[in-house]
Amino acid sequence: MAYLRAVMRLIALASLALLGAAPPAQPQPKASLNDLSWLAGEWTGEGFGLVLHENYSAPTGGQMAGHFYGAKDGKPQFYEFETIAQVGDSLAFRVKHFNPNMTGWEEKDKFVSFPLISVEKDVWRFDGLTIRRTGPDTAEHIVTVKHGNGPAEDAVLHYRRVTR
Repeated sequence: MAYLRAVMRLIALASLALLGAAPPAQPQPKASLNDLSWLAGEWTGEGFGLVLHENYSAPTGGQMAGHFYGAKDGKPQFYEFETIAQVGDSLAFRVKHFNPNMTGWEEKDKFVSFPLISVEKDVWRFDGLTIRRTGPDTAEHIVTVKHGNGPAEDAVLHYRRVTR
């Protein structure tokens, strides 16, 4: 349980640090929400010592809605509500975190936003989050986590598609 609290604390600290992050200095790359439409469906995986569950809707109205939860011993440890949004000619990945009792981590009107900073074939780098398509039904999400005053580290979350 102490390990899980430490993981959740690291996720919370990373999220709170990103709340105050300045927008990227360089122009954001052009990208279409349709470029990530392959994410639509149900995914499961591993990361942070948890079993991960993530679902995305198909693009509609300029965004893809998603939800996530990480479970240990079959019990959700935290939830996320997510959107990948078309912002002008680029994209932003936005997330709001919740405890299992639905109390929020961020302030009521706040959320964490990861603007898109680069795109390569099958790789979308947001500021603090990378989505990499590793196969037709596999993907990695790489989340940059900062440990207090220490260096930032990348946590790799491995996913496989359950349904489309």
